[in-house]
Amino acid sequence: MMINLLEITYEYVESLKYVREIKRDFKLEEYVDIFALIGPRRVGKTFTLLKKAKELLDSRKQVIYASLDEPSLRGMNVRRFAELVRKEYPNGIVYLFLDEIQEWENWDFNLRWLHDVKDFKIYVSGSSSTLMSSEIPKRLRGRYTSKTLYPLSFKEIVNFEIKTFRERGRVQRLLEDYLKWGGFPEVWLMKSREKVMNLLETIFYRDIIERFRVEDVELFKQVFYFILSNYSNLLSYRSLNRMLKTININIDTKTLIKYIYYMKQAHLLFTLNIHAYSQRRKAVNPKKIYVIDTSILNLLPQKLDTGRKMENLVFIELMRRKTPTTSISYYKLKTNQEIDFIISEMNKIKQLIEVTYNLEKIHIEKTLKAMENLKLKRATIITWNEEKTIKQNNKEIKVTPLWKWLLK
Repeated sequence: MMINLLEITYEYVESLKYVREIKRDFKLEEYVDIFALIGPRRVGKTFTLLKKAKELLDSRKQVIYASLDEPSLRGMNVRRFAELVRKEYPNGIVYLFLDEIQEWENWDFNLRWLHDVKDFKIYVSGSSSTLMSSEIPKRLRGRYTSKTLYPLSFKEIVNFEIKTFRERGRVQRLLEDYLKWGGFPEVWLMKSREKVMNLLETIFYRDIIERFRVEDVELFKQVFYFILSNYSNLLSYRSLNRMLKTININIDTKTLIKYIYYMKQAHLLFTLNIHAYSQRRKAVNPKKIYVIDTSILNLLPQKLDTGRKMENLVFIELMRRKTPTTSISYYKLKTNQEIDFIISEMNKIKQLIEVTYNLEKIHIEKTLKAMENLKLKRATIITWNEEKTIKQNNKEIKVTPLWKWLLK
């Protein structure tokens, strides 16, 4: 079968005109190394690649776009692929946009070869976190840069200035919608529960069951929804195991650890460690669990806790804002009270953040105690709608509404 890569490229680029775009803060630059755009499904990775491909085509650069989940390309030898590219563009540098790269057989070897022949500038995307820099096979290290594309931020949705009570009212209504529908672009535009269900089902079957060849699908499904329902909670593998036993789900700890790993690999779940300088203390203490998008939380059967959803939203925003030198953790006082987030840069604590729907005395007291322990002068408490500054003993707590913090 004859494959015309340039024809395929123009077909995909032309499809952009049928997509309703929400302007994103995320921009692709030109990179010396292979650049990988990673993240969960349907978050806009393909759109972002195609937009960059169109921009380069419009400036008369040589561009090929290929989706590697197409059967004709999935098993193709890399040299054969390079020949087809050179058939379209015999001379000069060619920009390659390779989507769903993890579907390409021997993708890591193929990318190394394409990079090393120096004919190509390479952009790739994938739904698998094996593309993240911490998981890259050794033979790609030093040739690879990666960034994560998250669901839409609240800032990307609020595209107007807030000057009067009218805009303040509008932004608070938008925040209620955002908490319900989350930031997956298609879900946000259509406000469709069915879209969320289809997305979660695709992640469940394609990114976990099929990819990791899970044998006991029913057991995994029970564990899957139970873990999701414990978002923003502290959990250890043992405590999780005990809780599952109370609802007649029997699973050994080793399998449970494996299942959580699968969910993390699919960009569905994150775990957060306790703030500690000892690796052993981080390992033995419970972790907090967060979900990639609040739209998924609305599918869960139990009554939703807005405070927990706010905390989950703040965590994902912190992940969006983090740099390679940033670390995020939670803090535990000797009284076993928690502070939701500590943000450090190069192991130096920069921010202390507590999240609560309503501001109560207990939140102020434990934040002040944590500030004293950590020798911090400033901290933030994020609430639904309260705003003030609390000053005490040479310490300052900024109480700020969630919408204002998200737009910062």
